[in-house]
Amino acid sequence: MSNLFHHHMPVNIFFGTGIVEEKLGLFLKESQNVLVICDPFLDESGKAKSITTGIDGCTLHFFSEIEPNPSCDTVDRAVALARELQADCVIGLGGGSALDVSKITACLAGTTGSIYDYYAGGTQQLPRRTTRLICIPTTAGTGSEVTNVGVFTDRKTGRKAPMVNDEFWADTALLDPRLTYTLPPAVTASTGMDAFCHAIEAYWNRESQPVSDWLAMGAMKLILENIKTAWASPENEGARGNMLLASLLAGIAFSQTRTTGIHALSFPLTAEFGVSHGAACAVTLPAFIRLNAGEGGEKTESLARFLGDCSVEDLADRVERLMESMDMATRLNQFGITSADIEHIAEVGLSAAIIHLTPAKMDQETVCRLLGTIL
Repeated sequence: MSNLFHHHMPVNIFFGTGIVEEKLGLFLKESQNVLVICDPFLDESGKAKSITTGIDGCTLHFFSEIEPNPSCDTVDRAVALARELQADCVIGLGGGSALDVSKITACLAGTTGSIYDYYAGGTQQLPRRTTRLICIPTTAGTGSEVTNVGVFTDRKTGRKAPMVNDEFWADTALLDPRLTYTLPPAVTASTGMDAFCHAIEAYWNRESQPVSDWLAMGAMKLILENIKTAWASPENEGARGNMLLASLLAGIAFSQTRTTGIHALSFPLTAEFGVSHGAACAVTLPAFIRLNAGEGGEKTESLARFLGDCSVEDLADRVERLMESMDMATRLNQFGITSADIEHIAEVGLSAAIIHLTPAKMDQETVCRLLGTIL
């Protein structure tokens, strides 16, 4: 790692119990038409409206057509509504999918055209965002509220790919642990392990730096100490608060470095095999920990000792046992994936530039061998 590094975090972050009801109205004082982009459950259960109850001086509209791994077509529908309403503020409320859609919607609300003009093979550059953006996570995992990344899927091609743009930084992030209390155990596990992946990928990343390292280390420690309690006792205030804090720290960490091979290989697993994002990342996590013990060497060994393990192998075993104890898949065949799929998954994963931020050399042979160990 070079002695020179750069750290940039422009998001105004507020964290704590009751922070949404305390602060949201203050940040909407100058807004007239606000579009709330939220998960379907939050809309159908009335929770989205209850979270925004008591906001005076502006009109709130809701868009909840958000699916896991949101599509470009979903984005275009949200953008069309934002333009129709002449929205001057967009609130992202929910998990990573809702937050990602809110980012691109806020960017395109004041323009013409489609996400396809900017996504993947698009030829245009995103304009300067003029619509305010507030992100409120209801899961403890994605860290999307503090990153300049959005991940979208082109249903026409089956391709899932990230967009990275400084216009995606939210103006404000409001994090209230109480909003995570109703997460089902399976979602608690998958989003929590997604946050662990964010942290460890930031830590061993070829672009890592001291600030992201310490944020990542703190996040991993919090997750290992709290995720099982949050999974088993959803309303445990301490565990839920620590998991949301860990997700935040991991998000800030990988916002500086991006992710690595774990996330690169998750793209085909989610887009083509229907695996949830967190599960798609976590299933390769122990194998990547073992792989990076070579190239990551001394740094990964130091991490294992910091987390209370004697070796990298012990850390990998511990993570795998933790996943199994929360009923998470640790083998690809649990998703219906066979040896015939390995070459293709490796090929698609290798097409993502982030895979080469992994400390170990990533090529077809290495990736296929890694995937074969967890088949």
